[in-house]
Amino acid sequence: MQPRPASTLALLRDTEQGLEVLMLQRTLKAVFMPGFYVFPGGAVDDGDRDLARSGHLYGHDDDSASALLGLPEGGGLGYLVAAVRECFEESGMLLARDSAGQWLDGRHPVMDGRWAVGSGEADLGDLCRSHGLALSLDGIAYLDHWVTPPGPPRRFDTRFFAAVAPPSQVPAHDGEETIDHIWIRPQDALEDRRQGRREFATPTVSVLRKLSEFASVDEVLLYARDRRPQAFPTQPWPARKGDEVVYIEPGRPAYDEVCKL
Repeated sequence: MQPRPASTLALLRDTEQGLEVLMLQRTLKAVFMPGFYVFPGGAVDDGDRDLARSGHLYGHDDDSASALLGLPEGGGLGYLVAAVRECFEESGMLLARDSAGQWLDGRHPVMDGRWAVGSGEADLGDLCRSHGLALSLDGIAYLDHWVTPPGPPRRFDTRFFAAVAPPSQVPAHDGEETIDHIWIRPQDALEDRRQGRREFATPTVSVLRKLSEFASVDEVLLYARDRRPQAFPTQPWPARKGDEVVYIEPGRPAYDEVCKL
């Protein structure tokens, strides 16, 4: 099974307590990772690719986006558009600018289209056209790249991005796929995981560890500009546990050590 392209976007803000990131809690009824805290994100769909060709974008074209992601044959712009769209659907935060190049505030009429976009009744590209908006891709940083290992029924080729949160918008979980949201320092999120207060998937933990090294949004963006993440290994590695052969998934503490043997 070929992994499906997907994008995830960590929205960041600076506070007196330090750098904070927006996280959403998945519904406890979810089949996949119920109750886990995640960044907004999801699969790249055909509408994202159509919007990527529409011209209602600011800061990237497909050549520059593909170069950012290390894709030699194009297609990178769809990942960036998907990150913005999924963030809008799941958190109500939209990275877009008006005709004057200004950030949108939470009272802009396009915000009323969030639920229609999420349900598939409206297209984000159509909303951009009708309101004279451009999705703001210029401030999106590329942080990490994970591919689901072979075996699970669903596999994703996921690019993890980060961006400063729109300053005059307020996030809100959707109450269906996500049941809570929180602004949290990455260090506190990692401590919550150690103490068993919150659950995070391994790729999310990897990004939180990266973010925890920085004191401000600008530091994160500067770091990301100088690097190109490589896809995390997708192949579980065999190891012995007594007389039994077990497979260590990428991201587990022992993975790097058993790969050396």
